[in-house]
Amino acid sequence: MSSSGKDHLGASSSEPLPVIIVGNGPSGICLSYLLSGYTPYVKPDAVHPHPLLQRKLTEAPGVSILDQDLDYLSEGLEGRSQSPVALLFDALLRPDTDFGGNMKSVLTWKHRKEHAIPHVVLGRNLPGGAWHSIEGSMVTLSQGQWMGLPDLEVKDWMQKKRR
Repeated sequence: MSSSGKDHLGASSSEPLPVIIVGNGPSGICLSYLLSGYTPYVKPDAVHPHPLLQRKLTEAPGVSILDQDLDYLSEGLEGRSQSPVALLFDALLRPDTDFGGNMKSVLTWKHRKEHAIPHVVLGRNLPGGAWHSIEGSMVTLSQGQWMGLPDLEVKDWMQKKRR
């Protein structure tokens, strides 16, 4: 804590935090990443395999995904979830994965400190949930690319951990 009595996100230590995330697995980590000011944008040269979504993504170049109409962008998407926003982010983070594709994400992330919201993530164990118990020979029901975080693919994490 700095001498001014505020933490690194600008919240006073005597004021309650506006957001508490319960659970420090991949979903909690992703939400914390967004609340920390990391903002998704479509890469300028990205081409999405879903033609309708690709057309919609070109309508607002340079505008954060979070500042666009998420209902409009998610129209017509199908996948494993019933949530249109979850389908949209899956489609942007892992294009065509539900259909066996292996394309890289069409998103890039920019840190915008002014958009950070003070928060805390609570969990029983180390952050990452099941990631800590993954052994090199372990097989998951989900494809490996589904286990990544917004700006960290699981294969990169496992390589750093030498697993």
